[in-house]
Amino acid sequence: MADDLRRARSAQTRTRLVETFCALAADGALHPTARQIAERAGCSVRSVFHHFHSLAVLIDEALAVQSARHRPLLAAIPARGDTAGRVAALCRQRRLYFEELLPLYRAAGAPAGTPGAAPVLADDRARMRQQLLATFGPELAAAGDRTRLEALELATGWEAWWSLRADHTPAGAERVMARSACSLVV
Repeated sequence: MADDLRRARSAQTRTRLVETFCALAADGALHPTARQIAERAGCSVRSVFHHFHSLAVLIDEALAVQSARHRPLLAAIPARGDTAGRVAALCRQRRLYFEELLPLYRAAGAPAGTPGAAPVLADDRARMRQQLLATFGPELAAAGDRTRLEALELATGWEAWWSLRADHTPAGAERVMARSACSLVV
């Protein structure tokens, strides 16, 4: 019984630390310190390193949690109807998804900023590729060109968003992404 309570408290503290890191990043803290995280979470700095051996591990956990939480934003778009409308819907979804994770990636230093970010990014890429194939299957099949899919992945992926957001608002970045995607699909 005592072990179960200890495990439950430990899990709660771990979750609170992850959520605190997410909140600090969302509030604009580019590189939250262990002290900032601990103070806001209401625990000791030692607890941060007890549950996460380094801040990089905490960042990786936060990325995984936020990515899983917001993956429904990458819903399938039926491959019928107006192509430009589907491009707009896809870019809107990606904007919403990317903007939810962008503060965490900024805290990590870049989309591939921590070692544990690679699996999250790989899973994102696979899901986004599937979304592109489901959404633009007819157009991509008609083109019969695999490089078109790869170009579309680049134009609508994390690297493009990261680059676009350096100079554009979210709405501006979405417009540029949609224009690029439209030129590749239509």
